[in-house]
Amino acid sequence: MSESSESIPPPPFAAPPSMDAPYQTGPGYPPPNAGFAPYGYPYPYPMMPMAAELPTGLAITGMVLGIVGLCTSIFYIGGVIGIVGLVFSIIALRKVKRGIGGGKGMAIAGLVTSIVGIVVNVVEVVFLVWLFTTAAHCSQQDSTPDPNTGVSQVDRCMNNSFFN
Repeated sequence: MSESSESIPPPPFAAPPSMDAPYQTGPGYPPPNAGFAPYGYPYPYPMMPMAAELPTGLAITGMVLGIVGLCTSIFYIGGVIGIVGLVFSIIALRKVKRGIGGGKGMAIAGLVTSIVGIVVNVVEVVFLVWLFTTAAHCSQQDSTPDPNTGVSQVDRCMNNSFFN
């Protein structure tokens, strides 16, 4: 071998395809699918999803007050706590609707638990008012037992009011 042939190194890789004909196929090979990117040109990365809005303090407060109002609705204070939770939840839902804050699920949970707590409290108060007015009405009856039946008018009134 001669000295001049050893001094020129071979090319490290083949020349890139021309831009005019990026897909050159040999005889007997079908053309590549034009819907896919050619080898060496990867698809761009997908966009990062938007970060979810963090729940606002109003949504968290509405949910916590709704749960506490529901749990304490049998102690009469739950209705008041439920009303406050309802107000906080409505304000939080309005802010979520306007796009100012997040926590839509928490605000809905606060809204539902507040409403349920208020309804339970109202039903309890209505029942107790009915119970006490009926007892007050029956207590005005004669308490001496009837000689024929042995049952007083108070007992008869209570049985008729509560069990019939």
